Amino acid sequence: MKNLKLTIFSMVTAFIMVTSCTNNESVIEDPQNTEESASLTTALDVLQQRFDANGNFNGESNPAGNIVFDFGFDFVYPLTLSYNNDATVVVENLGDLVTVLLNSSQNLYISGIAFPFNVEVYNSTTNSIEVITITNESDFEVLIESINFDDPINCECTEVYDPVCVEVTDPAGNTFTITYYNPCYAECDGFTQNNFVETCEDDYTSGNECFSINYPISIYGENNSTIVINSEEELNNATYGIYSFNFVYPFDITLENGDVLTINSNEDIEAVLDDCYTVENPDDCEECANEPIDPVCVEIEDENGDTITYAYDNACYALCDGYTEADFVACNSSNDLCLPSAISDALVNNSGWAISDYAGSTDYSNLEISFNADGSLQWMDSGATFNGNWSASENPVNGNMLSLSFSGPNLQIATGNWMIVDCDLPCSISLLSNDGTEMTLSRDCD
Repeated sequence: MKNLKLTIFSMVTAFIMVTSCTNNESVIEDPQNTEESASLTTALDVLQQRFDANGNFNGESNPAGNIVFDFGFDFVYPLTLSYNNDATVVVENLGDLVTVLLNSSQNLYISGIAFPFNVEVYNSTTNSIEVITITNESDFEVLIESINFDDPINCECTEVYDPVCVEVTDPAGNTFTITYYNPCYAECDGFTQNNFVETCEDDYTSGNECFSINYPISIYGENNSTIVINSEEELNNATYGIYSFNFVYPFDITLENGDVLTINSNEDIEAVLDDCYTVENPDDCEECANEPIDPVCVEIEDENGDTITYAYDNACYALCDGYTEADFVACNSSNDLCLPSAISDALVNNSGWAISDYAGSTDYSNLEISFNADGSLQWMDSGATFNGNWSASENPVNGNMLSLSFSGPNLQIATGNWMIVDCDLPCSISLLSNDGTEMTLSRDCD
């Protein structure tokens, strides 16, 4: 039976939901042997940008689905951390760590770590993940500098599904496979075509939600242990921390048209995914970016029965998503024309953007944000300059998206993927998170 590789894995969604809770139960009031660490602060700041404000895994910035490659290293747990008030907390896994970060604030935040601790890093010479020990702050600084957090590689990859695979050896000596959405993402992580394996199984992430799993199902985890999975969240949680797993066959899925299909093998899954990604339109979708902007719109019905209109920059993109000219409707309202291209032009070519409303809570309108054409952004708070990243992309299924990440205090709450729900360009953009949180980006306009 083939091993299925761990990627940004879920058949239905590319997000990992971290359970929302408080940290009180795991906080230890007696200070332990921890030390203040500037390197830890830097690392946790970058790590938090990999998740949105609700703990959702940001698939676009994590193409490998493996924290060693997407982040630069992985802590070996358990890990003892300390707050700025000297209380300590023990985190048992990545989910615990993200939960701690989400529940931190300007007044209570992680500032120290217990040395020594171990981390997993990738050794390109041996093409393997190895464990190294960080004995003190100097060692930690060397690790952070080797990753070069301050100057991240800015990779702009298309969303064309053309999976490539690379094989890597884990610390136990076992070989596992990482699947990238296309060669560009793999090359951004430092791999070359010489690293690509010839037999690459399809990535089992279904980007267009053309089917859903009928839970419960079972999988074989590490050491051939059997794990019963009752939901998408349980599947994400069970598979995120392991390199490979096998399905226990058979199990059922429900297709988009409501038909129930029994899956008896990996080949059955691959056949379904072939149907998911098959595009009737013969045109080369990569060429759509070269077509002039001439918006077309289509209407779909969401799960609540409401009709929603989505816009494409041109007909080529709509055809490549499986629509036909018979599906096109007139683009009349401003909401229809909240295109990523128009959003990008408005953000880059106009100054004075700020978060004028975030769920009706704290006022951030005095913190102006500058958006750059290269996908970076800057903002100032109390005289200090902070950085971040942004991108606008088409998503006809879930709505056109604006992805934001902010370093520093305050605006980190706005880090995440936001659906563009309305716009009055170049003055305001109304946004909605996947948990229903509302936010508005706006600027003073005549």
